[in-house]
Amino acid sequence: MFCRSRAAAEPTEKDAILRDLQTAAVSEEEEVLVTHNIQNQLLLAMAASLGYMTTGLVRGFSSPGIPSMQQKAPHLVPNESAVSWLSSVPPSGAFVGSLCAGPLMQWVGRRRTLMLSSPLWVLGWCLIALAQTYEMILLARILTGFCVGLVTPSVAVYVSECSYAGIRGVLGSLPALFMAGGILISYLMGAWLPWDQLAWASAGFPALLLVVMIPLPESPAWLLSRGHTADADKSLKWLHHQPHTPKENIPVELKEMPVFTSESTQHQVSSNENSRSGFSIKELFHLPILIPFSLTFTLLIFQQISGIDAIIFYTVSIFHSAGSQINDHLATVLVGLVQLLANILSLFLIDRAGRRPLLIASGAIMCVALAALGTHFHLQKHGMAEGLGLLPLISLMIFMIGFSIGYCSIPFLLMGELIPEKQRSFLSSVAGSLNLGIMFIVIKTYHDLKNSVGEAGAFWLYSTLCLCSCFFVYFLVPETKGRSLKEIEEFFELSQIPKKSNDRNNMEEKHASEQNTTDTAIEVTTKTTSTHGRTNVTATTIQQNKRTTVHED
Repeated sequence: MFCRSRAAAEPTEKDAILRDLQTAAVSEEEEVLVTHNIQNQLLLAMAASLGYMTTGLVRGFSSPGIPSMQQKAPHLVPNESAVSWLSSVPPSGAFVGSLCAGPLMQWVGRRRTLMLSSPLWVLGWCLIALAQTYEMILLARILTGFCVGLVTPSVAVYVSECSYAGIRGVLGSLPALFMAGGILISYLMGAWLPWDQLAWASAGFPALLLVVMIPLPESPAWLLSRGHTADADKSLKWLHHQPHTPKENIPVELKEMPVFTSESTQHQVSSNENSRSGFSIKELFHLPILIPFSLTFTLLIFQQISGIDAIIFYTVSIFHSAGSQINDHLATVLVGLVQLLANILSLFLIDRAGRRPLLIASGAIMCVALAALGTHFHLQKHGMAEGLGLLPLISLMIFMIGFSIGYCSIPFLLMGELIPEKQRSFLSSVAGSLNLGIMFIVIKTYHDLKNSVGEAGAFWLYSTLCLCSCFFVYFLVPETKGRSLKEIEEFFELSQIPKKSNDRNNMEEKHASEQNTTDTAIEVTTKTTSTHGRTNVTATTIQQNKRTTVHED
């Protein structure tokens, strides 16, 4: 495999970076050899994931915190309506925060958006700890939710744009793992600390997020889109873990990162003004944009209507209502521990099993677990649950396993993979906002749903919706495992919409065909023109001679 480049003008720094971006694809064997260069990408993903850990603290606070308030500060939660509002109001703040995240990611970058959330989060937790009135703690919960909205799309996009395709699934699952860790930490601290001390302890995590984000680079894709080619070059070298490597020696596997495609590079550099403007509402109705956005949004809806946040926010209350044979707080901690372990398991599955199989398995497992939990409440109502005291605990443990291996992280991972690069900032924030809006509705209506159809009816409804998600994924969601973001974008541009169930395998067939290609010669010709001392890319020609094995369906 070889690559030759010619330029019509004297090479400049921008030309050198463009040549790096136009490097040819590498074989699967070569990709294996780059694993020693991912340390910095792993560090970046872990640092950014601290934002999700703090999100887990926000989500987990209600379960131990509100019962503690009811015992030690009953004036803060005088009735069931106050309880439901304190539990559900963070997603409403997150809805607004996620809408703000899109413009912020576009204007100041992914990294600075994450850093902005840190001081606001610390302020919110301090207000909770110092709250003397219901209104004050409600306002503080809205503020912490607003920060959740800033972080949710920012982390997904930041990690996705700074990861190689071969490890993007693993790194993209780290935020969900850290969120599960945050929920477990909140459960553990809440078992021994009163609500105000729990808030003080939680304030330390966003402060740590700010500290660890300071030395990290910005997303190279965002830097290039803003015309900061030198900074993009430095960021790429840092991510490659070889900051002193000359540009001409940067290895070819970097082309797996989102900015490494000739077409997107030309657009970002030569049409910088358009890149900065983001996208118009009219573009949303183009099928190559509308379809991946709709798929992403629908998956995020299924994530919430599985009842996950109703369970996380009210775990202690659910165990109390179910008459569990073990302590409510201990059972809650066990559920949180199982969720964390299952998220660790998902790291080893995400890039092996693929996104689709895990989503289908996730929906099926949650369906069975919630059906069993609903059956327990039904039998309990009719006095037939004797000897089934452990069924609620077992059901929720199985539910958390199912949720963690699929719907916990994959919808957010696909949000960073399916949505085209030009629209990613805006549409990710919109999808995240809508997801948080659904979360608010699910949490706020849980008590009303429970009072209307009973606990059994509520969990049977969630179970049915989980089953529906399996059919949606099977028939409509394409597999993205091992694909570069450019390949995924081209898939929707070429296929427009999957008309047959087999269409979802188009990317897999294309990848298999490429792996069987031999004697490939690639020639990249870059023509440049000089205008007022500035060099612009005007044309790029890629000539390929391939002998490809013919595949039969």
